[in-house]
Amino acid sequence: MTSTTLTNLDRSQTARPLISPAGWVWLIALGLLFALFHYVFLRRTMLFALNDNNWSHAMIVPLISGYFIYQHRQRLQAIPAKVCWWGLPILFVGLAGYAMGIYPVRNDMAQGYAMIVGLFGLVLFLLGTGMMRVLWFPILYLVFAVKVSDRIWEQVAFQLQQIAAVGATFALQFFTPFIDGFHIDYRGSTIELTYRGETNPLNVAEACSGLRMLMAFLALGTAMAFLFDRPWWQRIVMVSMAVPIAVLVNIGRVTAIGLLYLIDPGYAQGDFHTFVGMLMLIPAALLFLLLGWIMDKIVIQDESPADETAATTSPAAKAPAPHAMSATAEGDLGLFRRHAGLIGRFVGLGILLAGGAVTIYIGGLMGIRPDLIAEGLSPWVGYVVGGAALIGVVVLSLFLPRWMPGQDNRAGLLRFTAAAALVAGVLAASLVGQQTVLAMTQAVLFKEAVPLRHRLIHVPDHLGPWQLVREDPPLSREMIEELGTDTYLSRWYQDTSWNDDQPGGIIRLHVAYYTGTVDTVPHVPERCFVAGGLEHRGRGLTMLDLPGDRFEADPVHGGYLHPASIEPMVRIPERNFRATYFTFAAPNRQDQQENVIYFFVANGKYLATPDEVRIEGFNPRDRYSYYFKVELQMHQVGDRELASERAAAFLEHAMPELMACLPDWVDVTEGRYPVDDRRSSTTAAQDQPASALP
Repeated sequence: MTSTTLTNLDRSQTARPLISPAGWVWLIALGLLFALFHYVFLRRTMLFALNDNNWSHAMIVPLISGYFIYQHRQRLQAIPAKVCWWGLPILFVGLAGYAMGIYPVRNDMAQGYAMIVGLFGLVLFLLGTGMMRVLWFPILYLVFAVKVSDRIWEQVAFQLQQIAAVGATFALQFFTPFIDGFHIDYRGSTIELTYRGETNPLNVAEACSGLRMLMAFLALGTAMAFLFDRPWWQRIVMVSMAVPIAVLVNIGRVTAIGLLYLIDPGYAQGDFHTFVGMLMLIPAALLFLLLGWIMDKIVIQDESPADETAATTSPAAKAPAPHAMSATAEGDLGLFRRHAGLIGRFVGLGILLAGGAVTIYIGGLMGIRPDLIAEGLSPWVGYVVGGAALIGVVVLSLFLPRWMPGQDNRAGLLRFTAAAALVAGVLAASLVGQQTVLAMTQAVLFKEAVPLRHRLIHVPDHLGPWQLVREDPPLSREMIEELGTDTYLSRWYQDTSWNDDQPGGIIRLHVAYYTGTVDTVPHVPERCFVAGGLEHRGRGLTMLDLPGDRFEADPVHGGYLHPASIEPMVRIPERNFRATYFTFAAPNRQDQQENVIYFFVANGKYLATPDEVRIEGFNPRDRYSYYFKVELQMHQVGDRELASERAAAFLEHAMPELMACLPDWVDVTEGRYPVDDRRSSTTAAQDQPASALP
């Protein structure tokens, strides 16, 4: 073979695109089916990225994955695609996990991870282990776009708040000798800045806790480790250092805000506060670059090993082996006309296989919750149907490899075509099955917001013997972001019939309203009180028994009726219900404990904990959703029994007024509320907040 021939061969092979027109058709078709099946998660992720600054980086993660694939396109061209049957069960695990993430688990994080597992299985099945040696990273990298569950978020954020406060305190103390009258101290996650005799608190709220930077920098550090050609040990070091860099940069951020606070307290909040956080991305990127430079200087790698040089200079290496998705003679759009029978047969097999899997899921759902399918249905029917479908799926799976076309001189084109058609049938049947299950169960995947009946400021100043003493000042924008809602109220009431010498005569009422979401409650006293420097002394459940003779049993809908000043009669779900107590003490008053008692009203139910709100608070068939936090701080009450008694005495008069502001759940379920002209989310215009959390 002459050098001219080799040059022409090299040019022809190099010019070959990675994906042929037929490959693009399969890619678009399977991608569309995969996206439609995972529409619920993809839509929620888009909403999180647009509305939650903690997850705005989720929009960039798929772009980085796509760039990684483009960066390694020549390497992928040199690897022939080969069907790998291990990918098919992984795909089914991902699809089943996603369905369970919708119900009964009802968790966005579970849905996201299941989707990534399914995508991994799909690519492995179609392209084989050779290509997965390159494609595993862009697929697994998508985990950075999955929103971490609020329960995990809360725990990590709380710890990072403490680290940021302590680290920034020590950093700010370095400047105290150079600034006259400047003194620094901290309590919990609150930094106390004393300057020229005036002390101002700087609260390291969750927005400043560093978790936002942690997730973004984990994604950034991982991208920088894999987008550049580095040894494995350097990649591991760079990824593992993402957490320390995020924490270090966040300490620098809080320190900078603390110094700017001396110039103008307005710099510690608002848009400028956010701008300072964005500037911290620059030193973070520089730290990653510095880390890479240091590692390159520690160990000098041989840039052109003998075996690698030989491989890159070999004509065979420059001539990628043709495969199913590259532009071969058979790999054009005429493929669908020539192999229509093969495609149709394997689409049908995929529909049968996925149909059996959907039947297994429906059978299990019938066994666990037969009432969701039909009234009076026996659980054994579901178990029998699911068991029969399981046997059918196993038998069909055993015969599938025998029906697959053999490997021939067309480099597996027919095998890829059959495999893609099989996946198309699986995804199409799974999508139809998903919509069928949702229709059978009447499940509502996206809850609608339901507005308050009356604004919270309509709660009276006088609640029986309890009289309003004062209202807390409004929260800052950062604290509202931490609270998770702008519809709240915080007041102090005093019992005029109570002896002033006895504890329990003053109660702080704090309420917050959330609607249109089923996630865990973003703010509870245990977190904000400890963040304010108070010590945790205990937590548990207690019973609240509301006294009084004005409660009338509701013979139609259950529960009780009670008069309120806003409404002539309101519904009260229960008179006796559980609540959570939290005992705390101030560091300078170790012998004096106080208690906070809180609970939630969620879709017409009284629930004691945030987990109950997420798990039990909402029926899958409910179109609307809301939950309402009621928090009572017992001033100078250390005894838990006395705290429960005083809380019940206050709620006897306060609860009817609060319930009058909330949507009447009977009216909501029977379609009388909200009316068409009031279907809008509760906004700050409905309430004029008057609250300040510790």
